[in-house]
Order: sequence, then C-alpha cells, then structure tokens
Amino acid sequence: MNSFLLIIVFLHLCWVSLSLSAETVCIESERETLLKLKHHIIDPSNRLSSWNASLNPNCCHWDGVLCNNITSHVAELHLSTPFPLYDESLLEDVYEETMEEYIRSPFGGEINPCLVDLKHLNYLDFSYNLFQIPFPSFITTMTSLTHLNLSNAGFVGNIPPQIGNLSNLLYLDLSYAANGTIPSLIGNLSNLLHLELTGYYYENVDWLSSLSKLCYLHLSNTLSIPSFLGSMTTLTHLDLSDYGFMGNIPSQIGNLSNLAYLDLGYVVDGTIPSQIGNLSNLLYLDLQSYYSFIGNYDWLSSLSKLEYLGLSGANLSQSFQLLHTLQLLSSLKHLHLSECTHPRYNQPSFVNFSSLLTLDLSYIAYHSTISFIPKWVFGLIKLVSLFIYHNYFEGPIPDGLRNLTLLENLDLHMNSLSSSIPHWLFGVLSHLKFLDLSYNNLQGIIPDALGNLTSMVTLDMSNNKFEGPIPTSFGYLCNLREIHFSENKIGGELPVSLGKLSSLRYLYMSNNQFSGNPFEILGSLSKLSFLDIEYNCFEGVVIEHHLANLVSLSHFSAAGNHLTLKVSPNWHPTFQLIYLDISSWKLGPKFE
Repeated sequence: MNSFLLIIVFLHLCWVSLSLSAETVCIESERETLLKLKHHIIDPSNRLSSWNASLNPNCCHWDGVLCNNITSHVAELHLSTPFPLYDESLLEDVYEETMEEYIRSPFGGEINPCLVDLKHLNYLDFSYNLFQIPFPSFITTMTSLTHLNLSNAGFVGNIPPQIGNLSNLLYLDLSYAANGTIPSLIGNLSNLLHLELTGYYYENVDWLSSLSKLCYLHLSNTLSIPSFLGSMTTLTHLDLSDYGFMGNIPSQIGNLSNLAYLDLGYVVDGTIPSQIGNLSNLLYLDLQSYYSFIGNYDWLSSLSKLEYLGLSGANLSQSFQLLHTLQLLSSLKHLHLSECTHPRYNQPSFVNFSSLLTLDLSYIAYHSTISFIPKWVFGLIKLVSLFIYHNYFEGPIPDGLRNLTLLENLDLHMNSLSSSIPHWLFGVLSHLKFLDLSYNNLQGIIPDALGNLTSMVTLDMSNNKFEGPIPTSFGYLCNLREIHFSENKIGGELPVSLGKLSSLRYLYMSNNQFSGNPFEILGSLSKLSFLDIEYNCFEGVVIEHHLANLVSLSHFSAAGNHLTLKVSPNWHPTFQLIYLDISSWKLGPKFE
C-alpha cells in the first residue's frame, strides 16, 4: 500500500514538473486576430510594439495579453491607458507633466469586430482611451466576458441594451464610456459584483434592485438617492459622490451593515441621517459638501473601525463637541476638515487622536474666525501629513510643530507667517519629504541644517523674503525632485553641491539675486525637465558642453540675465524644448 502511494505521489510530481516547465504558446488563429486588432488601432506611443509575430510569435508574451496556462487561449486583454491620479502632496507642475505624458498615450482609431473571435476572452479593458467612435455593439455578443471596463474610452452615442446579455459579467465599468443613456437591461446581469456608472443622467434606477449580489456600486446623477439601496445588503462599497443628486440622504442607508466604504461627497443636502452610525463596519466615510449645516455628530462615536473621515465644507459652527466625539474613534487615521466653518470658541488645547496620520485644516480661516493654528494640532505626535494652507495665519512658525517629529508632508503655504526659519525645523522634522512654505512673509537666511532633510523630495520656499546664499549642505538632499526658490532675495553663486542632485526634475529660481554662470553647476542634471532662472544676475558664456547633459529639458526660461550663448553652426541640442525664453541673452555670431 505504501509503495502504491509513493508511485502515485511520484507520478503527480512528474506531472506538476512537466506543467511548470511547459511554456504557454498562443493559438495561431488568436494571434492573427490580435494582429488584425492592432492594425486598426492608432497607437501614438507605440505601446503595442511587442505585438509583432516576426519578433515574437508567442502572443501570450505580448504586452497587455494574458493567456490561460492550461488551454493557451487568450483570456485577458489589458489595453487601458493609466490615468494619473491627483496627489495633493505633488505640486501642480509635476501633475501637469504627468498629464502631458498621458495625453500622448491613449489608443485611438477603431476596434475591429474580429475581437469577437476571441471566444475564450473573459477580461477586456479599454478604459481611458480616445477612440471617438460609436459604442462597439459587437462587444455585447461576447458572452464569455466576466470583466468589462470601457470607462472613459471615448465612445459616442448610446450604450446598446444588448449589454444586458452578458450574463457572466462579474465586473462592469461604463463610467463616461459614451454620451448617451444607460439601458435598464443592465438589471439582467444578476451575477454582477462590481458596477460603476458615473457620468450619465437617469431618472429611474429601479433596475438596480435586481442586482442581488452587488458588492461595489459607484453611481451618479439620479434625481434622488433611491431608498431601496438600503435593501442591497451585500454592498461593501457605495460611492454616490458625483454631483447631481437632489434631496436628503435616505435613512435606509443605515441598513447596509456590510458597508466598509461610503462616499457621499457633495451629495449632502440638509441633514445627515444618524442611522449612518449603525454602519459599524465602516472604514471610510466621506461627507464633504458645500457648506451644509450639520449640528449633532454624536452618532460618529459608534463607528469604531473608521479610518478615514472627510467632512470638508461642512458648517460645524454649532458642533462644539465634535473633536471630543472624534477622539473616541481609536482607529481614525485620516481626518479632512478643510473649508469647514469651525466654532470660534471651545477649541480644546488637547485631543487624544491616538492613531491620526493625516490632518487637513486648509481654508478654514475663510469660514471661521480662527486666526491661528489650533493648539490641539501640536499634540498629534503620530501625524505624517499636515495641511494648513490658505488660512493667512499670522506670527512665527509655531514652536509646537517641533512635537510632530514623524511628519513627512507639511504644507503651510498661503499664510502670513513672518519669522525666520527656527533652528529646530530642519533638525527635529528630519523625516520631511514634502515641505511647502511658499507665499508667506518668512525672512532671513536658509539654515545650513537644511541638509539634514535627506528624505526631501519636494521643497517650496518661493514668494517669501529669504536672503543670503543657498547653503552648501544642499548637496545632501539626494532625493530632491523639485525645488522652488522663486520670488525671494536669495543671492550669490550656486553651490557646486546643487549640481549633485541627480534626481532633480524641476528647478524654479526666478526673481532672485543669483550670480555667476549657472550652467557650470546645473549642466550635469540629466533628469532636469523644467528650469526657470529668469530675472537674476547670472552672467557668463554658455557653450555646448554646458548643455550637453540636459537631455530631459523641456521647459527653459532664463530671460532677464546677462548670459551669452556660443554654439557652433551645426550644433544639435540634446533636448527637445516645448517652451523657451532666453530674451536678453546675447547670441553668438554663428547662431541662427
């Protein structure tokens, strides 16, 4: 008996070994289908270059193609263009450059109906492209699909009602997929677990009630939030945050006991039902609004698992005990109170947010009479991100910030802070990656201790009254990608150490008093994309050698200096500029 079992185990191991060693090779007819598909697609960034039978006949290895390991049939097509999500810790120029890269990448052209020949395809993603063609109705015949994402694909016209024939679908995202209407026959897709339908207007969504297995729903622009949503108890994720709803939030939403994520941003019209306090499994709750009046928040104390709370824009002027209520939420990590109207008085000096990592108090001065950073902020010793911009708070940089030693992101821009930089800022807050002090009245020299911030990625000290030279310790900031020094009185020659910042992509130093030849220092920055040094006291001769390594440069602004460009008649720049301003430069006699 034991010998028999050993033989069985041995044969099984041999089969597993053969299975693992056997390479999945695509089926020839499906390879031809993919090549036909490619032929009709406009691919501006050549993302389908691997779809080449001469270079690699195995289409299972082509980018965006996944084959079944056992049958070798093409099972998945991932042909989306990743859309850059906005990150508030990134400055606008970084995001704009990322968007420019995205704009150059989407697929266009046509989708060949030969796609239906992939009879075993179960995953199809064409999201975030620019096809600008009628919705491809033949997709509604591909009944093998379990995952279909056509969001923001650029189709026009109505979505055909036959979409309701895709009975095996588990995942469907048609957000902004077309500019017509949503067919009610989507209600036939009884196996759906995930549904996203933003960007449409519809009066009636009663068909949603038949989707009894739905776990994830993102919906917008119905006349009102239907009360029957409260009976869809399988939901774990409900996002109604896009604009267009009218009326109150139905109290039945409190019946969704499995909800972990609830986003009602810009939905709030009037009162928030206290029944939301019944959702004891909530991890994420966003109730941001346009200054809606909210009084009693006691029900929040029941949400013991809550990690994210967004109340931006709410009128909290009568919510005197809100902070005391929130400190009962021991799991709370992210709190967003921007643009809120806060009570003028009864601001506590201490609150015990034991787990809080992110706090956003931006724009609160516009809607409150608070003129200083609340003292309770300085007790949040686990904070990683603090956003207190656009408040015009006065006085020095608060000494209490030195308690927040774990900070990585600190944004104080657009206040009226008027001190020099305290000696402890660049010492105690050594974990900083993002620091924005712009548009204040800060003054004095930049301390040499700046070199302690070796994790710094983005530094903005523009539009202040700083003076003196850039400290030589700047060279220690080897992770810096973005520097903003514009609109100050900083001067002297650039330190040699600045040229060692090999990760630097954005450098803004306009309207200062810098001198010398900047390209003797900056010429080694091969990743530099944006360079703005206009209106300084730079002088000297710029030659080809100075510019040879600036291969990534796309935006170059250097007007208002005393520089001379001397290059040979056959000079070919190593960079391709989108924007150039070197007015006031002297151009060599051979420059054309």
